[in-house]
Amino acid sequence: MHPQSFFSPLRRLLRPAGLVLALLAGHMQAPAATAATTRVDTASPAAPADPTQPTPGSNAPGGITGAFIAKAENSAPDQTLDAMEAEIRAIYATGLQDHDTGHTSADLASLLQRATTVATQADTLMTRLKPYHAMYQNFLDILGKPPASGDPAEAASITEQRNTLTRRQKEVDTRMVRLRLYQAEAQQLISALRQHGDAIQQATLWQRFPSPLGINFWSGLASAFRQDSNHLRELAQQTIALTDVAFSGSRVFITLGGIAGTLLLMAIWLGCHGPVRRLVSRFVPFGRLRPITATLACATIATAAWGFSFQILWNLLSFDNPAAQGDLSVLADMVATQAPLCGFVLELGWCLFSRAKEWRVFTMPDELARNLRLFPAWLAVAMLVRGALRYMDTHSGLSLLSVQLMDGAYTLAVSPLLFAIPRELRLAATTEDEDNPPLAQFLRSLAMTVAIICWLAVFSGYIPLAYTIISWLSMMSITLAGLLLVSLLSSTLCATTLSAHGSLGQRLTALGIPARLVNQISVLIPGAVNLLLLVMAFAVASSGGGFDPSQVWTQLSLLFNGQTNTETHFVSLNAVLLCVGLLIAGHYVINLVKGWLSQKFFPTTRLDTGAQASILGILGYSAWILIGLAMLSVLGVTVKSLTWVVSALSVGIGFGLQSIVQNFVSGIILMAERPVSVGDTVTIAGVTGKVGRISVRSTDILLDDKSTMIVPNSQFITSAVKNATAAQKPGVFTVTLDVPFSSNLDRAMQVMADTLSACDAVDSMAAVTVDMTSVEDGTVLLTGTATARADLTVKLAKPVALRALWQAFHEQGIAVASRQVLLVRDAETQAG
Repeated sequence: MHPQSFFSPLRRLLRPAGLVLALLAGHMQAPAATAATTRVDTASPAAPADPTQPTPGSNAPGGITGAFIAKAENSAPDQTLDAMEAEIRAIYATGLQDHDTGHTSADLASLLQRATTVATQADTLMTRLKPYHAMYQNFLDILGKPPASGDPAEAASITEQRNTLTRRQKEVDTRMVRLRLYQAEAQQLISALRQHGDAIQQATLWQRFPSPLGINFWSGLASAFRQDSNHLRELAQQTIALTDVAFSGSRVFITLGGIAGTLLLMAIWLGCHGPVRRLVSRFVPFGRLRPITATLACATIATAAWGFSFQILWNLLSFDNPAAQGDLSVLADMVATQAPLCGFVLELGWCLFSRAKEWRVFTMPDELARNLRLFPAWLAVAMLVRGALRYMDTHSGLSLLSVQLMDGAYTLAVSPLLFAIPRELRLAATTEDEDNPPLAQFLRSLAMTVAIICWLAVFSGYIPLAYTIISWLSMMSITLAGLLLVSLLSSTLCATTLSAHGSLGQRLTALGIPARLVNQISVLIPGAVNLLLLVMAFAVASSGGGFDPSQVWTQLSLLFNGQTNTETHFVSLNAVLLCVGLLIAGHYVINLVKGWLSQKFFPTTRLDTGAQASILGILGYSAWILIGLAMLSVLGVTVKSLTWVVSALSVGIGFGLQSIVQNFVSGIILMAERPVSVGDTVTIAGVTGKVGRISVRSTDILLDDKSTMIVPNSQFITSAVKNATAAQKPGVFTVTLDVPFSSNLDRAMQVMADTLSACDAVDSMAAVTVDMTSVEDGTVLLTGTATARADLTVKLAKPVALRALWQAFHEQGIAVASRQVLLVRDAETQAG
């Protein structure tokens, strides 16, 4: 595909940007003139003093406050704004011009980075200017409005101060308008460049070249041989010139020092296994945690050693060396990104297939480990070659067929890994494993299928597709291997040390933390780590075929910080994490406040149990509503964006959610008005029981047979309810006594009624009732209902009535069996 055709869609995408640029060109003239005038006035010796500066003996508001008013143009100078405008114009012009030579993928990446920088700079400058506008407005409010016609004239100094503040506020507004236009234009450029980059990537991925099996491919390659050989010869000449300068004169000692430093780092890497394993054996408990920790430590050392070795050697070779510029420097940078991966792959293979069986992360037969030991070296060499191929693809200037020849050769060389490793695993598997290997057999078949597809794609001319697949699989396998090690380390470490039976977990439980909470923490921490690792894997997978560290960090930045433009707000990962933190913190804060109210504050008041439960319920639901609103605010959800949700809920409430909303509203009414409270004996729908719990949706009624009846709250509002023990003063209370079958039932009921009527704590004007409510376990349950005296509460009147009943039954010789089981049950319910 010709480079000119790459940018033809970009013209259509960026054509609307010309309108904004025209607006900018016309809008910039007035602010520039104003700013220039301001600079001339302040620089002129004859210019009047700044009215906002205090004058001796002046008590004017502007004179007092003007001493610390900074100028807004210092935070957003005209030079900076003009440079931003020029950069936007340059990006726009570069995106529209035709490229006769060059590689559009690299050009688009550079343009996208430049546009992103302008957008970020505009946002930063707007954040700096906003406080100035508010500050100037505050001082203008202090000075007040100018006097109307007919009013006494004000002091000239105040008029000058008001005019100066107004002029500065207008300057801030002008700069804010410019920055908003720049930000909108940069966001438009970013969107257009990304769309065009995706289109180029898709077009290049499915581009078909002549098949290497045909004569057209080799004839085209032969026709470009002279041009390609010249490019390669120039690169070789640069390399020879680099080495000649590096080993000439006194520089030879610097070069030899760099080589010695590189060899020293390699020696440290090769000799780190023994000390690391001894150190791990000393401090890490025996088990699977040892090989995981040792592997991760050695892999970190290898990655750092290979990365620093290459950087040290190249920096010393290129120091004050003119031959190290140009294409050779680009090639070194691209190989440098693969050097740490090469060290990681080598060390990972060394540890996973170690000769010492106890230091292998995964158990495997010695023969399998020995057969797989060479594959990591194969993959490490492929990583270094891939760095060179990236230079050949983007900056070498070679013909397309030459680049495709090298990419195809790389694909044919690396793709055998996809079926060679599964083949070794299949050969090492036992017959019993082969009988039931659904996942392993699927993965082996998938790997072999991908390898065959890549070979067919190369031979049919779809070389970019095959090369992209192999590169993606290679990088993802390395990434997943590293992330798997970190995941195993976090899971094993938390399971062995942070759980309740671990060393650290036992110390936490000794401090008073419940063992259940410690076990939950030991499970949640690995879960959070695995979530972050999945995010990292997604960033690597979606960073494009190049897998540059800068692209990976850009993807992570988009995932964590989100992407915002003038119309759309994308949810970021840090917002999601903040919402999770709000949920966890809100849960513990609400429980803490409820515990303080129920244990510290409520005992000092005269609130009954029902009122306390209502207050705690309303407090809890209100707090969760506020937390939900805070989460929506963090996620960027506004009232405007919730309009369609409210409309959908209205339709849903009208059809299917009506009863749920009705019960919810009824629960709020029950908690607020408290027609029934926790502990009241109520009769509803012909069933009598004690109110055990009132929630937003339903109310629990505890029955005499120790069962619980769950009643929707709407029935307490829409139907008749008998409350035998109203919580207010004066209130009705009930007393229950068990009388054996051998007793005179009529006499017992009469004595109970007479005693309650004669009791001092009972209202003599209210009727007393005594009923037989149940017969069970050889006893008869007598329930007496009375009304407490007006000056007494139910809590004070009921014990007096019980004492009088006990004494009267004792004097009459009537046997009474106390209901120990029911009393204990009630106590447990109230305590819960």
